[in-house]
Amino acid sequence: MERPGAMGLLIDRDLLQAHWLPDVSAWQRAGHSWWLLGRRGDNNACCGGAWEQESAFRPDGRLDASALLADWLAPAGGPARASGAQDRQILLSASSALLVLAKEQGLLTLGPSGADHSLSLTQGLGPALTRLLARRLTLPWLREPALSPEEASQSRRGARLAGAICLRPLVARDASWIAAYCQDAAIARYTLNIPHPYPEGAASDWLQLCGRKQGLGQAWSWAIWLEGEAEAAPVGTVSLSCQGSLAWWVGVPWQGLGIATRAAILVRDFAFASAHLPEINGCHMASNLASGRVMAKLGMSDLGMAPLVERPDCVVRHWRLGRGVRGR
Repeated sequence: MERPGAMGLLIDRDLLQAHWLPDVSAWQRAGHSWWLLGRRGDNNACCGGAWEQESAFRPDGRLDASALLADWLAPAGGPARASGAQDRQILLSASSALLVLAKEQGLLTLGPSGADHSLSLTQGLGPALTRLLARRLTLPWLREPALSPEEASQSRRGARLAGAICLRPLVARDASWIAAYCQDAAIARYTLNIPHPYPEGAASDWLQLCGRKQGLGQAWSWAIWLEGEAEAAPVGTVSLSCQGSLAWWVGVPWQGLGIATRAAILVRDFAFASAHLPEINGCHMASNLASGRVMAKLGMSDLGMAPLVERPDCVVRHWRLGRGVRGR
């Protein structure tokens, strides 16, 4: 059984080097898994039959590369031909087609060219995997203390918001409720990156992107939950980049109840106390006054209106809070 936080490594048979086998054995002993990606009709011998002679070098399983490609190219909700492939998190390959599709599926990639992390055939695999794992961001659960009855009574829906806000890591099965909330045109109206109508499969694509960003050391993303209720449920998401950019959305039925502020406070405190970021920053459409109120409550300074760097045609209001500045 893999330990929590374990990673699954797919190694293309055509790329596997004999001097990597001790490294993959050490990878397994650390609680991770590795899978051989081959071609239909391949025999089991490889690298001089090294793993057939030494049980320590045996992969945890084998996958067919053609079936994996078909699986990744299948429409959303289509049949999964490469069973379990969606759980493998790292691909080591020299195939440009596999690398491109792996990135779209949210996997991290290693290889001689075109991969997230460059790895030549003469290099050791162990140091490359160590560097990759060291860069991967840890995504902790974040919780606030439960509200007192007096605090809860101040809310229009106090009885339902009496439980603590919890931020937990996103998982693949979150796609269904994310898609359900994002179908609402009101979400797209006041956010910068949620389209309307919301495309089929967009939630899964976004979750895969979140996984890649975490694996590449670029960002953290959480689901916002209301704990301590008979019907605990996710109500939105919140994200923080390694440059301090803060973003969130809350489902329309839960807006106006202070949930975004409480979740953002948890992320602000995490950014400074745990991630040791020098600042947090954010932006919103001028018409989205609610987000401006949240940023003001976090103690952020209003920097005025300016275009987005990545979208010069989009002018938004920018906010910033530096480390050591007391929030409101």
